[in-house]
Amino acid sequence: MLGAIIGDMVGSLYEFHPLKRKEFNIYDSRMRMTDDSLLTIDVAEVLLEHYPFKLDKQSLKEIQKDLVKEFVLTWRFNKGAGFGGMFYNWCEKAKNGQEPEPYNSYGNGSAMRISPVGWLASSEEEVKILTKTVTEITHNHPEGIKGAEAVAMSIFLALQGASKEQIKERMINDYYPEIKDLDFDDLVKHYEFSEICQNSVPQAIYCFLISNSLEDTIRNCVAIGGDCDTTGAMAGAIAEAYYQKDKVSDFEEKYLYWLIDPDVEKLVKKLHETIGSHKFEDKQ
Repeated sequence: MLGAIIGDMVGSLYEFHPLKRKEFNIYDSRMRMTDDSLLTIDVAEVLLEHYPFKLDKQSLKEIQKDLVKEFVLTWRFNKGAGFGGMFYNWCEKAKNGQEPEPYNSYGNGSAMRISPVGWLASSEEEVKILTKTVTEITHNHPEGIKGAEAVAMSIFLALQGASKEQIKERMINDYYPEIKDLDFDDLVKHYEFSEICQNSVPQAIYCFLISNSLEDTIRNCVAIGGDCDTTGAMAGAIAEAYYQKDKVSDFEEKYLYWLIDPDVEKLVKKLHETIGSHKFEDKQ
C-alpha cells in the first residue's frame, strides 16, 4: 500500500509531462497524492473495518455499501485530485441519494486502488472474492476486474514468497500473455498514454518484473511514460510487497518523513499491525 502511494506521488508530476528516462529527481515537494492514493486509502480503511473477512453475500454487500460512502466522501472533498469523468458522475448520483450503478468500465482505476486486498487477503480465493467485491461497484467490465485481480494477486504472491519468475509465469498464464513480449527500450520509445487496464496493467507488472528495488520499479514506470501515476501505483504496490514487506527502506522513509501525511502513515501502520507484519516494528 505504501508503495502504491509513493508510486502515485512520483508519477503525479509526469503523467502529462513524460520524461522518457529513468534519471530524474525522485524527491520533489510538488509530488502529491492523486485519486489513485485517495481511493487506495478508502479501500484500506473499509477493509480494515471488516477484517477478518466474512465472505457471505450479506457481509460482502456491507463492504460495498461502506466503500460507496467512503468513495463519495473522498470525491466531495478532493474534486481536483484527478477523478475520471464516469467516476465523477457515479459519485454525483450517489451524493444525490440515487443508487449508484456500475458503469461497465475497464479503466485502470480498478487496479490503482486494489493494493490493500493483496495485503489483507489470506488466500488466493479471498484475493479473487475481495477484488470482485471492491471493484464491481464501479468497474464491472471483465477487463476492469481482471486488471485489479492481476495486481492484487501479484501482491499476494510476492507476500507469500513467490519469485519473480513465478509471478511472471502466473501473470502470463492467467492474465496477460503479452507480458512475455514487452521490452523496456521499446516501451520508452513507443509507449503512449492509456487509461485502460489492457494497456497499462501489463506494463506496470513488467516494470516491476525488470526492477531491482521499489525505487527502480517506480523509475521504470516514469521512464516508459503514459499514465505513470497509475502504473507507478500498481507497480509500486507489487514492488513493496516483494522488496520491502518486512522492513522500511530508506527510500520509503524519506517519503514518510517529508511528503506523506501522518494520518496516512498511521493507516499504513495499522494495516501492517493487523496482518502481523514486522515492517514498522522499529519505527513505532
